[in-house]
Amino acid sequence: MHVMLKNTSLLVAVMLLVTNVGRSQDWEFGLSGGMSGYMGELNPTNPLKLNDWTLGLLVRKNLSRNWAVRFNFLRANTQGDGASNSNEFVRQQQLYFKSPIYEASLVGEFNFFKFEPSYGRVSYTPYLFAGIGGFHFQPKNYNFDGELVNLHDYQTEGVDYKRHALSIPFGVGFRYNLRGPWTIGVELGYRIAFTDYIDDISGDYINGFDWVPGRNRLGDEELNQRLYFIDPSQQMLVGTQRGDGRQKDTYMLATFTVTYAIFRAGCPVYIKKN
Repeated sequence: MHVMLKNTSLLVAVMLLVTNVGRSQDWEFGLSGGMSGYMGELNPTNPLKLNDWTLGLLVRKNLSRNWAVRFNFLRANTQGDGASNSNEFVRQQQLYFKSPIYEASLVGEFNFFKFEPSYGRVSYTPYLFAGIGGFHFQPKNYNFDGELVNLHDYQTEGVDYKRHALSIPFGVGFRYNLRGPWTIGVELGYRIAFTDYIDDISGDYINGFDWVPGRNRLGDEELNQRLYFIDPSQQMLVGTQRGDGRQKDTYMLATFTVTYAIFRAGCPVYIKKN
């Protein structure tokens, strides 16, 4: 997590540096919430499969009526269940995971229409955004006792992968100012993750009896648990494909946003009606 905090601090510093350039505009502070999903081995084809929730904070600096920068900090839950997948191979594998994601990101926004929160005019715009982010994840599954445990501890592919990575956020949105400091919006965003282990699946099936590097040898119960996590179907051969060959997972968010704009002196923004 200390790496995540360092990345967050760096993103905030960059944002503050960038926002000192350009004309003085209003800041917006707000909340986002909605649905989340992921694309990877357990959802290889559906970019709109949203089956969990997300909640976050955002800070936006409007550099002009067309350009803005935004800092996000959010949590998004992701999950995948191979047993209910329409893909026959994925369904046969019977793999499963749940993972929380904690993300900090900095994005630039381009408004198609001139936009500024104000009391004097109705203002709305569709927009595009893209940027860079960092996130922490922790894939889990239910053990024989019904408890969620970290799959990384069982090294189901014999890989001690890192549980933090960079991401590239991008997407589209629409926001509408309510003739005052309050603005509401909707957004659909995708994150290309620089890891293939959000779901704990990437490579080939391994021999579960092999010793886990960096750990004491497993007891019988823990060994049986590892064998199950590696191959719940108990049908796959060692060395055969477990992942789908792609090197990057993706997660996506469909959110509703509410922001409040403040002036430099702490007052709502007033603009005379044209």
